[in-house]
Amino acid sequence: MDAHRSTRISVVLAVLLLASAAAPAAAHHSAAAFDMTKSVTLHGKVEKWLWANPHSWLYIKVVKPDGSEEIWGCEAGSTGMLARSGWGAADMKPGDEVTVTLAPERDGQHIGLLNGVQLSSGKILSAGPGALPVPDLG
Repeated sequence: MDAHRSTRISVVLAVLLLASAAAPAAAHHSAAAFDMTKSVTLHGKVEKWLWANPHSWLYIKVVKPDGSEEIWGCEAGSTGMLARSGWGAADMKPGDEVTVTLAPERDGQHIGLLNGVQLSSGKILSAGPGALPVPDLG
């Protein structure tokens, strides 16, 4: 193999190595979009529970006092983090009534960083270390 070709292969391998190392870092984002100084409590029915990585999502339908409905998206941690805190993929299904606490998104959208969920059974699931305390939602 000539020196020029060997150098070119080395450069391509180095670029691929750097790109693969940067991908996980790019996938992670901060909680800066959420107002961590506020806690919102919502009661509603599960629309969808996505047990997924890098973040799980809970979507709930909330009925407002005027009778109108809105869907809230609640961002949670990874499946591994949630599992270590006692959560599971089968904890919630569409139609289940839940009460959630979350840190709302700063721009007023119906999205929040999930702190905890109280299931209709009364069981409370906390989002784990670093989450705001989950009050007794009963």
